[in-house]
Parts: sequence; structure tokens; C-alpha cells
Amino acid sequence: MEKKLVKVLSFALLLGAITTSSAFAGKEQSGVLIHKDAIGGSVLSNMPGAVYATPEEQALQSQQASFEALLPGLKNNGLNAAAAERRYDTENNPILIGYWNPNECGSNKKDTYARHTIGELQNSSGSKYLLSYGNATWYNTSGKNALPYRNGSSTTGQTTVDVKMNINFTIRDVDKDKASTIKRNDFGPNQCPGSRYVKVIADLDKTVFKDLHGNTSDGVFYSRTLVPLENWNP
Repeated sequence: MEKKLVKVLSFALLLGAITTSSAFAGKEQSGVLIHKDAIGGSVLSNMPGAVYATPEEQALQSQQASFEALLPGLKNNGLNAAAAERRYDTENNPILIGYWNPNECGSNKKDTYARHTIGELQNSSGSKYLLSYGNATWYNTSGKNALPYRNGSSTTGQTTVDVKMNINFTIRDVDKDKASTIKRNDFGPNQCPGSRYVKVIADLDKTVFKDLHGNTSDGVFYSRTLVPLENWNP
């Protein structure tokens, strides 16, 4: 009987270890998973009520290798000036969208903030795109990429969708002059007012980060993103 009990307990402990583990060390808050990036910011997965691109929209986007190609007026030789000037589209008045991040934006607070669509509005064939400059970092090894714009998930009534989930966007390491078009899977980083994260415009998969920047040890690189918009809200 004791041997059976030990086996049952051992199996239960093993099952608990399996079921509570996460692909990239996320912590759960009311069903929302929170992940930490390389510079300490928070990225959120499984947000309730988030709006996703339709399969048709995703199929159409998958035909476009780079959104930069849709904008002939976007000259990449301007990157040298951007690299020298270090222009940042900084979020100075973030949008409170929920309460999922304990003690991150202050003691006894759970505030979660999104960015406005700060940057330049670009238009092509009736579609809107946001061109932004800021930092990029990384947070996982599971092929996930995050943007800090409203996706329809909110506990404060901020259900407007600025950028849908599962849309593709183009990101470029300005200094390396190398770009990649990838999919938005998550939200983040949390744009705590006055924090270093209000200059971060994308959180990436570790492999994507390394492919663009050449290493992961830097933790952050200066970037430019081109993101398809649902709503222009600067």
C-alpha cells in the first residue's frame, strides 16, 4: 500500500511539474500569461477578447515578403540619418487597458498599458501602415513576436483594435540595415509610464533577434517597424 501511495504521489508531482511549466517561463494572471523579456519588460499571451486577423487576411499578407516594398517613397538610405539621430517615437501618455501586471508600474498596482500608434502614417492601395522608430528586444524561443498596440483585449473599456493579432509586420535593425517580416502573436512590452519600455516598439523571438542583430547578448537594438493598422490613434 505504501509503495502504491509513493508511486501515486510521485506521478502527481511529475504531472504538476509538467502542467505548470511554460515554453518560455510565463506566469499566469487570470488566464493571461506574462513573460519577461531580455531587459525586464513584460509580454502578455492569451489575452481575453483579443481580435485576430482572419485566415483570409493572413493568407493575403503571407504573399508579401516585406511591407517596405509597398511603399516606394520609403527610402532605406534614410536609415543612416536615423541611426545618427537616434529618433525615438516615445510613448509619453500610454493607454491603460487592463490590470494584469502586478507591481510592475508601481507598488500595489496591476496596470497594463498600450502604446498609441506613434510614428508616421503611411498609405498604400487603400491600406494604412505605421512607420515607427524605437528599440526592439527579445523574450522567447518559441517563435513568438509581440507589439505594444491595442488588440481589443481590455478590462477598462479600451476595446478599440489598433493592430490585430496574427498580422505580419516588417522590422529592421537600423544599424545592421537588415529586415524581416514576421507575425504578431502577443502583446508587449507593457508601456509603464516613464519607464524604459516606452521606447520599445517590438518584442521578438530570440532567433529573429539574432538573425537581425547578430547576437542576443546586447538584449536590445535600435529598430524601425512597419505595421499594418486597423486604427490610426497617435
